[in-house]
Amino acid sequence: GDGPLYFFNLFERSSAMDEFENGYKTALRFISKRMKTEAEVRKRLNTRCPDQVTDQVIERLKDDGYLDDALYVDCYIRDRMKFNPMGRHRIKMELEQKGIKKELIENSSEYLAIDEKKVIEGLLETKLKGCDVKDEKQKRRLLGYLVRRGFSFEAINRVLAQHFGRSRS
Repeated sequence: GDGPLYFFNLFERSSAMDEFENGYKTALRFISKRMKTEAEVRKRLNTRCPDQVTDQVIERLKDDGYLDDALYVDCYIRDRMKFNPMGRHRIKMELEQKGIKKELIENSSEYLAIDEKKVIEGLLETKLKGCDVKDEKQKRRLLGYLVRRGFSFEAINRVLAQHFGRSRS
C-alpha cells in the first residue's frame, strides 16, 4: 500500500519546487527592467505565489545578490541628486513609499552625504540664471519651490539669506 502514497509525496514536492521556480523566474523578470526594493518584489509576488513561496524567493534573491535595499537606497539617491536634485525630506519620503525602512535610509552614506546648502545654491543658480529677485512674491515662490523639493527650512533660509544679502550689495 505504500506505492501510491510515495508518488503523491513526490508529486507534492515537485509541485512546490515548480511554484518556487515559477516565483523566482517571475521575480527575476520583474527586477531585470530596473532595480526594485524588497517591498516592490514582495507585492508583485504576493499576487502570484503563496506567502511561503514569496518568502523563499525573496531570501534566494537576497542570497544571489539580486535584491539589496541598502544598495537600492544608495543608487536611488545618487541618481536623484545627479538628474533631479531634491532635499533629504523628499528623498526619504519617496524611498519610504517604495517600502524602504526609515533607518536604512538615514544610515545610507549617500543620504548622509547630501549637502542641502550646496544643492540649493546649484538650483538657485539654474532657476534664477542671473535674474534679480526683487519682490516678496518672487521670494515666496522660490521658497515654495525649494520646500516642495524637500529641503529643510534651515538650509533654505541660510542660502536665501546669503543669496539675497549678496544681491542687494
